[in-house]
Amino acid sequence: MLEDYYQLDRSYYHRGIDDNLYTAKWGMLIQFLDLNDPSLQPFEGTNFALVGFKSDKGVYINNGRVGAVEGPGAIRAQLAKLPWHLGEQVKVYDVGDIDGPNRSLEQLQASLAKVVKRLRDLNLQPIVLGGGHGTAYGHYQGLQASLEPNQQLAVINFDAHFDLRPYDQTGPNSGTGFRQMFDESLQRQQVFPYLILGIQEHNNNLFLFDFVARSKAIQFLTGTDMYKMGYQEICQVIDQFLEGQEHVYLTIDMDCFSAANAPGVSAIQSLGVDPNLALLVLQHIAASGKLRGFDVVEVSPPHDIDNHTANLAATLIFYLTQVLAQVG
Repeated sequence: MLEDYYQLDRSYYHRGIDDNLYTAKWGMLIQFLDLNDPSLQPFEGTNFALVGFKSDKGVYINNGRVGAVEGPGAIRAQLAKLPWHLGEQVKVYDVGDIDGPNRSLEQLQASLAKVVKRLRDLNLQPIVLGGGHGTAYGHYQGLQASLEPNQQLAVINFDAHFDLRPYDQTGPNSGTGFRQMFDESLQRQQVFPYLILGIQEHNNNLFLFDFVARSKAIQFLTGTDMYKMGYQEICQVIDQFLEGQEHVYLTIDMDCFSAANAPGVSAIQSLGVDPNLALLVLQHIAASGKLRGFDVVEVSPPHDIDNHTANLAATLIFYLTQVLAQVG
């Protein structure tokens, strides 16, 4: 039995009845799975699985604005209203949540890793709904566990922060996940291929820039870099990063966008990546055919305005799944 795993209330999506795919919405066509069902067999074709990570304990430890624990529900509510463009062959399942108010962040991350591994074994592409960015470490562990021991998982992170902070004194939190991935790679005697897009200089101290400068295989573009470079040059950087990589994990921290576009996040931003540019870049990454899973994190509904942030997160999922469905 999977720990800290709970199926979703099926009435959540307020499902209507519409057999016409030309007028149907996501909330009408999303199906449900119990991952503890031992009779499940690997699915054929391209199919997606939504799973919520209902924890912002890492945000609290990192002195951020709590509230992202409510993120999965808010994103689902916005997804349910979007039109269905995936046809008859592609299925989207909602498998439920990882939840545990009295469990530690480390325990919940371990539980998420097992769920992600289970999804990959069932040939379902994980879409994890955070939660704080502590989501990332559990998602990464699950994807890495689904690979062969000698295979490496590359990471692309849309984020205003490096999230490479040391954790020897504070313990794991929302700002340490990628340092933990880095350390795990060292233990496997591998480099850690890590690309961060949207870094804001005023949100990262010199220790982190120095750590990145001394670390092999870590690359980044600031938000200002992306503004100056434009779509084509950014894609060249991504293509160079992806060269030689077979397996990629994509994580989208909604604080990579400014408060004008994403007011409901754990760490609000005055500057940020333009959502239209970000969408084009995300679609380019998805078109590589190398994504093994992605997540959207740090949506904090108590700080949102008219669901702007949750709606943007759902919209990114809408467009990414279209590309991934075409790639197969």
